Amino acid sequence: MVDQSNNKTGDAPTETGGDATEVGNTEPAGQGTVTGAATSTGFDRAAEMAREAQSQQGRLLNGRFVLEDILGRGGMGLVYKAQDLRKVEAEDRNPYIAVKVLGQQFSQHPRAFVSLQQEAVKSQKLAHPNIVTVHDFDREGDTIYMTMELLKGDPLDALLKLEAPFSKEVAFRYFRDLCSGLEYAHKRDLVHSDFKPGNIFVTTGGTVKILDFGIARAANKNALSHEFDAGELGALTPAYATVEMVRGEPPRFSDDIYALACVLYVMLTGEHPFQRKSAAEARELGLKPARPEGLNNQEWQVLAAALSFDPAKRPATIAAFRDALIPPRKGSAKAAIAAVVVLALVAGGGIGWQQYRAGQAQQETIQSRLKAAQDCFFSGDFACASENALVARNLAPDNPEAERLLSAARKEQAERQAVAQVEGRLQEARDCLDAGDFACARVKAREVLALQAGEPRAEALLERAERGSRQLQIDGIVARAEACLGEGDLECALESADEAEAAGASSADLYPLRQQVEQRQAQLQAEQAALQEQVAALQQEAEDCLQASRFDCVVERADALLALDAGNTRAVELKQASASALAQAQMNQRTADTLLDAARDCLAARNYSCTIAKSESALAIVPGYGPARELVQQAESAQSAAKRKISIE
Repeated sequence: MVDQSNNKTGDAPTETGGDATEVGNTEPAGQGTVTGAATSTGFDRAAEMAREAQSQQGRLLNGRFVLEDILGRGGMGLVYKAQDLRKVEAEDRNPYIAVKVLGQQFSQHPRAFVSLQQEAVKSQKLAHPNIVTVHDFDREGDTIYMTMELLKGDPLDALLKLEAPFSKEVAFRYFRDLCSGLEYAHKRDLVHSDFKPGNIFVTTGGTVKILDFGIARAANKNALSHEFDAGELGALTPAYATVEMVRGEPPRFSDDIYALACVLYVMLTGEHPFQRKSAAEARELGLKPARPEGLNNQEWQVLAAALSFDPAKRPATIAAFRDALIPPRKGSAKAAIAAVVVLALVAGGGIGWQQYRAGQAQQETIQSRLKAAQDCFFSGDFACASENALVARNLAPDNPEAERLLSAARKEQAERQAVAQVEGRLQEARDCLDAGDFACARVKAREVLALQAGEPRAEALLERAERGSRQLQIDGIVARAEACLGEGDLECALESADEAEAAGASSADLYPLRQQVEQRQAQLQAEQAALQEQVAALQQEAEDCLQASRFDCVVERADALLALDAGNTRAVELKQASASALAQAQMNQRTADTLLDAARDCLAARNYSCTIAKSESALAIVPGYGPARELVQQAESAQSAAKRKISIE
């Protein structure tokens, strides 16, 4: 919402009731706003900014807003200076906005969030030169934010710390601007509820802006709920709170009138009327404000009434407060007629003479202010020159000398501020470089170039930031390559080395890394060859064992093979073949044993042919089976002996 980074507190204020102040940081002429479709240059620039922001967590909001500097902190959240990428795409000369990122209290309390959303919609409809413009209200996940115009200048509380008390003319001029903004909001049934110097901003042009309409009201509405602590959000500032607000009563217009009176008192005196205590506490202590110097009896009575603890005694409206304190000025035509009447009455004395003397006093004030403005101008104090010339111009709108002095002082002041802004951004860029924050340095250097195209120091800083950023990127890629190498992921290491070279790393810098990768590749190849040789040997031994029906040997060699190469399918096949062969051999053995039992029965019955036949069948099933061969031999021997005993008659 505010850009204070390069603005001197106490800049010259603008005339009361003037046009809306300039907002944002405008880029130099020559980069005209593009109407219609955005150019490819704008799209490319926006895409580049989005990529850079995405690489830094939390900088890109909703894919559109690039958060840059933190401009302020408060109980309700942070205010950032940001670039709207839609404006960047359109090559808008003023792509800057303010983004207020609200605290987690709103996202954690649904009722508060809904209330805030309703109030933000109302705030968007407040189009007034003395109220900051709210563009939008949105959220990304748990992040709730509002976008609004970016202002250049200083918050009133900062100005008060440096310059209070203000002159009566300045205080009343700020007061009129504040009345104008509050009156506009009140006519639309909106109460601020947290009106204080911290929510008032004075632009470099001197226009006063009221901040945070709607946010404080949303928090206060939820303060009545036990589920929501508005105090955590800073939604109620005791020093500017009425008795009614402290009691938790619904917001009313008189709350803002009391707070405005407190603000005016601080501007006039530099002190709070009740020692920064709430109205409830001040009433209990019996505190009474002292009359500010410079106020006449009527003015003090009006201000004291607005400071009353009793709402019934305060002015009924903002307009009533303003008009009672500063009676409206008559129009120019009426003033001309009044001047004729004054001249006519001078001769008659009495009241006419007093009015004539008042006119003479005003002329003396104008001349005194013009003399002060000239002295300030030639001494180089352009803020002083601007303020005095402004007072003279307001008293005499047609005075050419006042207009000339005011214009010249503002021009010199603007040029001085532009130089200070450039120097400040350059120093910030240097500080960012010293801290190793290259993204920050790039942003600051580009801001300088946007203010002053071709500024050589900014271009040099930008180049250093670009080099540093590239080197940081290269160092990160090389570190990743080394990590991959340590984990044995050579493909990742080579890909990372190629990426580093594409990013700008020299071949010489990458040579040690590539050499380590090549050495590791050679080592792995040798280890792989040895492994393959060992695998082949074990596989051949398993094959030989299977051929010899040495099933235990087959299993042993296959298991050793799988320990080296878990995916070796031949080892699995060999184990399966061994198991199958073993089962078949066991079944053949049982069949052969059955046949041998039958052969023994035949032998016992001296049926030698049967014995031989059964034994030979067993041998056919289990070749070389010893018991079967023995039975064949026994049967053949017995059969031969029997044949010898047979005699032929």
